[in-house]
Amino acid sequence: MVYEPLLPEVKRHIDHYWILNASDVLTLNNTQMFAYPGITPDMIIVLEGHYSLSYQDKKFRSNRSLLFSFIYERVHIDFSTLKRCIIVKFKSRALSSLKPFIRAGADTIMKNSVAFTEDVFGIGMQRLNDYLKTCDPRLLVCGLDSWFAQRYRKEDEGFIVEMSQEVSTDCDLSTIMYVTGYSYSTLERYFKKETGLPPKAFQTLQRFKKVLRELSTTKNQDWQHYVLQYGYYDQSHFIKEMKRFTGNTPSALVQMPSFIELRPHYS
Repeated sequence: MVYEPLLPEVKRHIDHYWILNASDVLTLNNTQMFAYPGITPDMIIVLEGHYSLSYQDKKFRSNRSLLFSFIYERVHIDFSTLKRCIIVKFKSRALSSLKPFIRAGADTIMKNSVAFTEDVFGIGMQRLNDYLKTCDPRLLVCGLDSWFAQRYRKEDEGFIVEMSQEVSTDCDLSTIMYVTGYSYSTLERYFKKETGLPPKAFQTLQRFKKVLRELSTTKNQDWQHYVLQYGYYDQSHFIKEMKRFTGNTPSALVQMPSFIELRPHYS
């Protein structure tokens, strides 16, 4: 089941809570999934069972909850022994969606961008896990909202959040520059401080994420469509960028189970 946060201050930064049990995991058809670089932080709260993960030459099996602040390269996840979990999908604004809840700068977060949640949030995370494991399912959203609200600090929202809320939902640079009168160098300072990424890298990942979702869900292999729809120079540029972030050609990606095609999506 998918639930949106109820508290306004939480809803500004978290898109939804996706609650999965064993039967839900089985309906995924393939429990071997891949995730790729993007601008959407994720938290996987494990309630029962284990997962296996391969990332940056490391392989491990664990029942500890994980926070994906930023993914540098392809991640392989095996959900076959995961019985119950909650996936928290933050807004697609990179670290700026996390910072109101975490007392650390972008540089610190990026250095440990895939981490166990208790290493990020401390003992409070274990208390949340214990509560969610025995909580009435009808109270899960209220419990999660309350936990995040306790950690929320409005002063940490910053420029990027304000621009996405008031000026451009997808943080379009030309629109922001036009409205604010800021130069690119000024925007670059804000983006690096609040998202951990330069503006152009942010937009490149934003485009990649949109393409990957369409490619994974529609299986459309008309590469020229993506060139025209998303503003690539040509087909070679499109293929090169997909390989850069996934290690695979678009033709191979169509055949691979991607986590992005399974997760709920709101237009």
